[in-house]
Amino acid sequence: MKNSKKFNLSIDDIPSDVFVCRFIDGKFTIVDANDIALRTIDISKKLLIGKDILSIFQDLQGQESELLTILRKAQNSSQIFTFNIPCYIHDNLCRWHKGSVKSLCNGDLILYYKNIEREKELEIEELQYQLALISEAPYVGICIYDDKFLYINQVLKDILGYSYEELEHLTPIDLVEVKNKEVYEKNLYDRLLGKNFETAYVDVKLRKKDGSAIYTRLCVKTIKYRGKYRAFASIIDITDIVIQEQKTKRLAQAFEQTDDMLLITDLEGKIIYVNNRVVEKMGYSKEELLGHKTSIFKSGKHSQRFYKRLWYTILRGQKYVNTIINKTKRGKLIYVESTITPVFDKEGTLESFVATAKDITYQIKTKKKLQNLAMLDSLTKVLNRYALNKEIDRFIAMKERYDLIFSVLMFDIDYFKKINDTYGHYSGDVVLKNTTQLLSKNIRNVDKVGRWGGEEFIVILHATSQDKAIKKAEEFRKLIENNTIDSKYKITVSIGVTSYKQNDTKNVLLARVDKALYKAKEEGRNRVVAL
Repeated sequence: MKNSKKFNLSIDDIPSDVFVCRFIDGKFTIVDANDIALRTIDISKKLLIGKDILSIFQDLQGQESELLTILRKAQNSSQIFTFNIPCYIHDNLCRWHKGSVKSLCNGDLILYYKNIEREKELEIEELQYQLALISEAPYVGICIYDDKFLYINQVLKDILGYSYEELEHLTPIDLVEVKNKEVYEKNLYDRLLGKNFETAYVDVKLRKKDGSAIYTRLCVKTIKYRGKYRAFASIIDITDIVIQEQKTKRLAQAFEQTDDMLLITDLEGKIIYVNNRVVEKMGYSKEELLGHKTSIFKSGKHSQRFYKRLWYTILRGQKYVNTIINKTKRGKLIYVESTITPVFDKEGTLESFVATAKDITYQIKTKKKLQNLAMLDSLTKVLNRYALNKEIDRFIAMKERYDLIFSVLMFDIDYFKKINDTYGHYSGDVVLKNTTQLLSKNIRNVDKVGRWGGEEFIVILHATSQDKAIKKAEEFRKLIENNTIDSKYKITVSIGVTSYKQNDTKNVLLARVDKALYKAKEEGRNRVVAL
């Protein structure tokens, strides 16, 4: 008893409602309360002691009480548990209460709480004040409702296409798409019962008067309107946004399904999007590419000038189309037919680049093979007669434009027929291939060598006078004569030399060098003659 009085004094010192309860026969039974709590529920301690605490705190849930859950947690813990719940207390009026529960050393639970109904009312008053400010805001529909509409602004009427009189005969649920009705209905009735005061942001599909659907974004709050809890909603028509998002989604799906590589970069060339085709072709994961610059693909096959021209074009807002040689993660070269398109925002400011690329490596390699077949001699792999004719045309054009002299050497393998007749055509082929290899290895990159026909070859010497061409021809003659191709036979060549002269045509030039070669053979072979 002494301890009890001492205990009572301690809980009476707490400036809140306090209950002490004990778990007896499966219930949390009240064993003590302070004077403030007794006054709040207007009951004597004698009548209170022994009651189930849940008979005092009647939770609106009607099933598993939130308070009961908290009491169970506190029963086996040293922690303090808090609660913030609406419930009926004694007078059957729903009020909000905030409090804490803690286990005492003897196993009892102490529960102290306070009524926060006034705080909630102040929140509601603030919402009502905000309503007054925004109810006539352009583009925002406003409504207050319970199981029917109590207030609707003009914007919402315009959005839905109904008059106020027509809406009076509809419930808010009538306007919601069927698949959303159940969730929306539960949310509404939780608010009307004062169980849900959270602000909710939801996207809901509504039906207009004409039967068409619109997508809306709702901000829903619980307010007290005309003395009762109601739902307050601000509504924005987001149909255009949703349709655009759907288009964007379809476009993104198309990007992923296309056979072309597609990537998007910012203005500095940093990658912000790649489709799966880029990953497959280039060998990098998306994580390895995003945030990196497109220079990660550089092959080293293009000059700085090439890339400067590319960037100059797209930064001016112009489309760039070209074949680019890129390098995969494994170092493989890949030819891509690229189109880089600048993207502008609504204000016309350049904001990004979209690049599409088609892998044309196979086509390029095939084209080169065909070009080689068309331009190269199949046996010796040097230029054929057709290609030599093209090169002579090009050298003549350069002479006329830049006044660059050039010379032509025509070779003939001496007694080649005898080699074929004596040792067979295979040996003859070996002689032809070895001769062209010697010539190819001993010319500059700017010079050209090719097979003119049979055992005849032509070398075109860029920017070379006739005197220098004669010396070069003599070097070739000695090189071939001293080269041991096969111990069975010795190879020599006769060489005709000429240089381009003013007003020469190709035919005149070729006829003169052919005449020089004929003269070299006529004078005994294995010699150089210039005309």
